[in-house]
Amino acid sequence: MSVPGRIAALTAVSLAAALLGGDVVAVADPEPRGASGLPARGLVTSAPLTSALMFAGASGEATPSQRVPGAESDGMSATGHRFGEYPYMRYEVRFGPDTAGSDVTWHGRSVNLDDLAMHVWDEEAQSWGEPVATAQPAEPGGPVTLTTRIEGEDAAQILVIDSPRRDRSFREANATADQQFADPDTYDFALQHISDTQYVSRDRPEVYFDMTRWTADNAADRKIAYSMHTGDLVQSWIRPGAPESRARPEFEVADKAMATLEDAGVPYGVLPGNHDNLWNVGGRLIPGEHEKNHALYNEFFGPWRFRDQPYWGESVTDTDNSAHYDLLDIAGAKFLMLYIGYNPPEHVLQWAENVLAAHPDRNVVIGSHYYLDEDGSLRMSGFGDIGTSAGQQIWNRLVVPFDTVFLVLAGHVDGQTTVTDRKVGDTDRKVVELLADYQYFTVNGLRETGFQRLLQFDVDGGTLAVTTHSPTLDSFRVEDFDPQRRYVPGDGDFVTDVELRADLPRAVIPAP
Repeated sequence: MSVPGRIAALTAVSLAAALLGGDVVAVADPEPRGASGLPARGLVTSAPLTSALMFAGASGEATPSQRVPGAESDGMSATGHRFGEYPYMRYEVRFGPDTAGSDVTWHGRSVNLDDLAMHVWDEEAQSWGEPVATAQPAEPGGPVTLTTRIEGEDAAQILVIDSPRRDRSFREANATADQQFADPDTYDFALQHISDTQYVSRDRPEVYFDMTRWTADNAADRKIAYSMHTGDLVQSWIRPGAPESRARPEFEVADKAMATLEDAGVPYGVLPGNHDNLWNVGGRLIPGEHEKNHALYNEFFGPWRFRDQPYWGESVTDTDNSAHYDLLDIAGAKFLMLYIGYNPPEHVLQWAENVLAAHPDRNVVIGSHYYLDEDGSLRMSGFGDIGTSAGQQIWNRLVVPFDTVFLVLAGHVDGQTTVTDRKVGDTDRKVVELLADYQYFTVNGLRETGFQRLLQFDVDGGTLAVTTHSPTLDSFRVEDFDPQRRYVPGDGDFVTDVELRADLPRAVIPAP
C-alpha cells in the first residue's frame, strides 16, 4: 500500500474513534445498552475500513469457544475481578473493496503486568483458536501493542482478551537455583517470610537487625509489599518459672528489629510461637488464661502497636494480638493476612472462621507457627499441648472451607518443606504450604545465619518464585549451613504455581 493510502486508512479509523469523544473509561459500561457496538477504539489497520465496531464483555474461558464469548455491552473498556473471569474487547471490522490483506494493530493497556492476547475468528473452524499475538507491558499498567495480518477477507472478528499469561519466561528464569532474586521488572510484588529468630534475639541481635534493615532498604526496589513473621520472636519465655529478666531483653531486641520496618513504612505482622508464651509446669497452656499466657508478648506486640496502621484489621480481642489480621490492596488485588498463634484454643479458631467468612473478596495468606512437619504432614492436637501441632485443625477449619486461602506459611520445625499437592476435598483447587525455619542452621557452629525468604509473585502467570537469603552472610546457599546436610539448592530457591481465587484484577482498555 502507498503511503497516502496508509494515511487514509489511519484517518478512517481515527475518525471512527473520534465519534466517541472524551477519555477512556476504566470500567465497562455498568448499564448495557443492547450491545449494538461503539465505534472502535485502539484498532489501526493498514487497509481502509468501511466500518469498525467494538463490544465489551467477559468470558468464563481463557480461550473462548464461542464467537460471542459472554454477555456484552457498549463499553469503552472491559474489567474483571472474579476468579475465572476474563474481560475482552471484541471488534467487528469490514475492509474496503478489493482489499487483498491488511496489517491489524491494537494499542491499549491492561493492569499490573498482565499480558493481553489477540485472537482472530476462524469462520471455517468456528473457533477463536490460539492467539495470533500476545504481549505484556514493560511496566505495570503500561502500553501494550498487538499486531497480526489478515489476508483475503472482506471482514474480520478480532478479540483482545486478558487471559492468564502464556509467556512462561518468569517461570523459566527462576526454575533453576541461581543464587539471585527474581528480576523485579518481571513480577508484581513480593512478600517476605521471617520465622524463628529466637537465637539471634538472644545471642546475636545484630543478625536480626541485618534482616529487617535489608528489608527496609530493599522494599522499594524489590517490591516488598509485606513482611510476615511466623513466631518464636524470642527464646527464653517458655519454661515454667523462667525469669522475666531473661526474656525481656530478647523482646526488646525483637521490638527494635521490627521497628525498622515500621520506620521504613513496610507493612508487617508477627505472631507468638511457643517460645513467646509462658507455659505451666506440665508444659501446657492453661485454658481460660489465654491472654495471661501472652501477656509479655502483648506488652511488646499487642494491638496497641498496630491499630493505627492503615493496613490493620482486627485482633482476637482488644488486648490480645496473639491472633489478628491485616488488610492490604497489592497490585490492585485484595489480600488478607491472617495470623494464628501457636496451638490456638477454640475461641481463636471460631474467631478466625468468622474473619474469613466476613471477607470473601480477599485472597488469604495464613501465618501459623507450628503447621507443617518436615515430611509435609499435618498433625492433630487438642489445645495446649506444647509438643504437637494444630496444623490439621487449621487445614480442616480454615483452609478447606474457604476457597480464598491460597498460601500458608509456618516455622517451628527445623528445616524447609514445600507442599503443593495436598488434595482439597474433591476439587482441583491449589494451596501452597511452606515451612521455613533456619534456627538450627549454623555458621562456625553458631545459630546465627539470619536466613529469610522472599516470595515473588507473577499474578497473571500464576507463579510464585521463592528465594532464601541471608543478609548477614550475603548468601543464597542455605543448604550449606544445615548441619544435617538435608537439602539441595532447589529446596530454598524454586518456583511453584499459585492460585488466587478471590479478587484478581484484569482489564482490556483500548487506547483513545
